[in-house]
Amino acid sequence: MKHQSNVIKNINHTVVTLSLLLISLGCSMNLHAEQLMVEEKILVNARANAVWALIGGFQALDRWHPGVLASTLLGTGKAAGDIRVLTLADDVHIVEKLELYDETAMSLQYAILESPLPVGNYHATITVKSVGNNEAEVIWQSTFNAVGASNNEVKKIISDIYLAGLNSLITLYK
Repeated sequence: MKHQSNVIKNINHTVVTLSLLLISLGCSMNLHAEQLMVEEKILVNARANAVWALIGGFQALDRWHPGVLASTLLGTGKAAGDIRVLTLADDVHIVEKLELYDETAMSLQYAILESPLPVGNYHATITVKSVGNNEAEVIWQSTFNAVGASNNEVKKIISDIYLAGLNSLITLYK
């Protein structure tokens, strides 16, 4: 719990820092032309179908990501076009749209519609793969444009968000 508390504090600090950065830039939202990509992977000591049962629901992010306090779903969570609203600390919200849900492939794709994060044209995929009888690989990847911050800064922010969630999965399955 102490580790999760520190992770939440770090995410909260990042969100506040990003908000201040955007305000100080006069909310300048010029997209950089370069399409960026972040991919993080982890191995979890659990069967892939058990991991998917936890993280595979479009509305489930608040069950395993320490930075997400609540997730509100508009739709079934399995149909393209469904919307989720994530609530973070300080009443910060992120609105995302499900683009593809594939139960058989244990994969979902989504896009950010509204967010304080310095990204535009953000599309992500979360996939769970079996790599043994009792081991699963979780892959979280995205493409996006940096908005209002450098490419490297934005890639680090997204990577840190992914790692916070993925590392919590490792802790949950110890």
